[in-house]
Amino acid sequence: MHAVSWLHKVFDMIIDYHAHLKWNRDSDTYDVESCLHDMDENKIDMRMISALEGYDIVHQNNVVAEAIKQHPDKLIGCAVLNPKERDVMKELHRVIDMGVFSAIELDSNEHCYFPEIAPHMEEIMTVCEEKGIIVNVFTGWGCRTMPAQWAFYADRHPDLVMVLLHMGTTDFGYGCVELVKNRKNLFVETSCMYEFPILRKAFANIPQDKFLFGTHYPHKFSDCSIHTFDLLKMEPSLSEALYNKNAQRLLHL
Repeated sequence: MHAVSWLHKVFDMIIDYHAHLKWNRDSDTYDVESCLHDMDENKIDMRMISALEGYDIVHQNNVVAEAIKQHPDKLIGCAVLNPKERDVMKELHRVIDMGVFSAIELDSNEHCYFPEIAPHMEEIMTVCEEKGIIVNVFTGWGCRTMPAQWAFYADRHPDLVMVLLHMGTTDFGYGCVELVKNRKNLFVETSCMYEFPILRKAFANIPQDKFLFGTHYPHKFSDCSIHTFDLLKMEPSLSEALYNKNAQRLLHL
């Protein structure tokens, strides 16, 4: 039986916690319809989206906000911030005031900075902690993306919810497990993590309420992200926590 149909036989909903909108560089436009079509094709019920690529972060976040307003039953908003930008705090307060974003995304690889010394980072974390905004952070692939660099802020802000996107991938996956299992406010998202030894260690050591399923659409095929877990023969309770229950709780759905 196809993985998607099997999952829906076990429980009613799949939530993709991490995806982006396709960007056309020449026209500076974003393809929301392709995102929705991919969701329908892969039986994904809800998806968190951001517009990571683009010429102007304000415009990128506006596109996502409009998509959320048009499809509130399908899409969940995540605003992108670059701490190196002069008006980053103004943009943070603007997206919070819009009332359609559940999280912000910080990508130290895309925007080229070291998290532990990036400007405005402490201010960003403080505001998100006070406002109850989830902070999604890029981990994996290089010296600017180590989970420990982000855990530095999770430790300083115990009421902040931080999600380590990609689980540190193959570069930092094992270390990511050690960090998350001892910190209540750290969670992991699964896209781009295909190393079974790391996944097995994670499922054996991290509480099941800390896992969030993600696809990293359109950079990865959604069905590959879903099929990643087929051979792991997870307990139904873990599958349900991964694919929907944890995201529902975290996002108050």
